Amino acid sequence: MTQCFKDHPSDTQILNENTKPLDECETRIMELYGVEMEVTQVPILTCDCLWRIYQREAEEIVAPGGVLIADPIERNRAINAAYARLWLHNSRFQWAGLAAFASKQVGCGLLHAANVTELIEAEHEARQPLRDNRREWGLFTKHNMDDQTILVQKYKATDDLNPMPADWRCNSDEPSVAQNQFQYVNEMMALGNTTLFLDIFPLHAFYKKRGLAELKKCLQNRAAIYGHPKFPVLWLVDPIKLPFGEVYEEILKAFTAIEAGEIAESVKLLAHHEQKNILQPTIYKESRLALLLRANHASFVTDMPSGVAQAIELTLSNKCQRADDDSTIGFSDNPLADLSNVEQRMEFVLRAAKRFNTMLHDHNRSALEQSIKEIAQAGAVQ
Repeated sequence: MTQCFKDHPSDTQILNENTKPLDECETRIMELYGVEMEVTQVPILTCDCLWRIYQREAEEIVAPGGVLIADPIERNRAINAAYARLWLHNSRFQWAGLAAFASKQVGCGLLHAANVTELIEAEHEARQPLRDNRREWGLFTKHNMDDQTILVQKYKATDDLNPMPADWRCNSDEPSVAQNQFQYVNEMMALGNTTLFLDIFPLHAFYKKRGLAELKKCLQNRAAIYGHPKFPVLWLVDPIKLPFGEVYEEILKAFTAIEAGEIAESVKLLAHHEQKNILQPTIYKESRLALLLRANHASFVTDMPSGVAQAIELTLSNKCQRADDDSTIGFSDNPLADLSNVEQRMEFVLRAAKRFNTMLHDHNRSALEQSIKEIAQAGAVQ
């Protein structure tokens, strides 16, 4: 079993009882109702205390020392590794095993967008000196024939690598339209990735440390820790869009299924929770993102323009490259398919969950487990 959760003093303490012996508690003389008396402050372990502990544990993964990991790719690797460790810690947390691969796939998208953005920028940087040279000397005059030949070769090399057939810039010092679009999609996918993790990792921690009965008793208290002036909660999404700590019926049903050994059902329930309750209001309701995702999918299916779009798929390995076997699950071959549509997305997610469950119970298990171990060690976005 892999170490996944931190050890806390509360692990051995009883809910709603004092966490210190009475004779170790501080006693002060205080005036109450006009009378001086001795008052002993007795710390009590409450549901709120437990939620703060487990929420902070999740925050330390994406924001060590209270500072959010700025690079979304590095933050994604930390999330991937945490999901992988959840499954390695307890294979009943099968949703987390699938989430390690799904989150890894988000990281693959982030890498793809960063790569295309760099290729766009490289072409732009190679084009500028060529333009400046021609503006000063003209087109292949005797003064600049050799210099311009070198500049043309450099520009052509970057143009051949850049998959974007056309792009626009309002100002040469600012990102292009395509670069801004890639940046926006990256920000939204990173937001969804981080928000889901901050929602669901503490739920697993609470269940593992305190059990189902206390999770049922304390779940409604989770929202109360948000907005505390001394103990702020890291919540990147607008709370109007998605309030922190909302109680959804899928949560208790999922952990009840885990408790009963109904693992496949727990995966289905948590998949509904992640897609409908968390990701849909956080990112997929944004019309700009929906439009860009539909354009990306249509571009990939039709291969126009070639090399720009990335496939919407999930590969059940630690690699970004699709596999030629059944370990790669595609979203849709229909160019009009819409990833922002929650029903279409759920069909895709449940197919992936079914395939993951099958691979865990056939000859693929050892390879699958090895991939999860590699993700647990390094986040495995490559």
